[in-house]
Amino acid sequence: MLTYVLTAQDLEEVRFAVSPAMETVLSLRALRDPGRFPLQLPWVRAVQPLLGSLDWDVLRLLVNATMGSPDFLTPRPTSPLTQFDDELDVVATVDRDTFDRQLAAVNDEVPGHLAGPHGITKVVDALRDYWRTAMAPYWPRMRTILSADITYRGQVITRHGTGAMLDELGPAISYQDGRLRVDRVSDPSRTEHVDGRGLVLQPTLFGPHAVIPYDVGADPLVGYPPRGQGHLWTVVAPPSPHDLSRLVGAPRARILERLGHGRTTGDLAAELGVTPSAVSQHLRLLHRTGLAEGHRVGKTVLYRRTELADLLTGIGAGPASS
Repeated sequence: MLTYVLTAQDLEEVRFAVSPAMETVLSLRALRDPGRFPLQLPWVRAVQPLLGSLDWDVLRLLVNATMGSPDFLTPRPTSPLTQFDDELDVVATVDRDTFDRQLAAVNDEVPGHLAGPHGITKVVDALRDYWRTAMAPYWPRMRTILSADITYRGQVITRHGTGAMLDELGPAISYQDGRLRVDRVSDPSRTEHVDGRGLVLQPTLFGPHAVIPYDVGADPLVGYPPRGQGHLWTVVAPPSPHDLSRLVGAPRARILERLGHGRTTGDLAAELGVTPSAVSQHLRLLHRTGLAEGHRVGKTVLYRRTELADLLTGIGAGPASS
């Protein structure tokens, strides 16, 4: 068990992030031991035929039998908008001492073919090829689930407070009286004080229970299982625009396609060449059926697609994963 001790100030500064690099590295767990990740088996089946050309002499060294990975591979993200290439640039700057020490901690030694001056480059190149092959085609669909979960957690904070949000992150995570306990992750158990360093919470599809930094004393981070991932692969293939029009009607389909980020009724009316009242009528129906949601910012209401709309329509989703 890992216990993070948080002050009142620490609680105010808890933040959320999404890390494509961490999801990429952690996804190697599911390929190493698929039985631990039943919800991601459709993805495992989909990518397996594509993996033969990748550098498994390197990739197999990045996750060990106990599912540990070197921390330098997963730099702590600071935003839900983090990009993979930016994170990989950070990985490439790791100093040699940290590279050797963390690889040895995970593998009991520094593997011979990574011990030379080109070891870091080999790791970066292997991860980049793996991302492009196995993750990037599916990342929009994965990101939808992760982002939707962050939105939900923000709503819990607004309604019930940060402590209540922390206490419902997952079965292996609990919070009470300034202590965030993360079970099933550390042997022996340890306690660490956040001490103003900031606690980052990160939804991850490849926990499966919780994720913490491998190094003792690393910057505080907890990866937790997001809501809704049981439906991640239920949409086998995105429908065509014609299918979507038949499902919700052509006018509402055109509106949904434009709701990837917050839009006002006036914006939509101008783009579609219709009256604001016509757009409002369609938005009310989309809202009642759970396909669109509105958030007030001052006197303006911004509308966007819901997680359900993305899953149902396939807008923004990756390729099929049957």
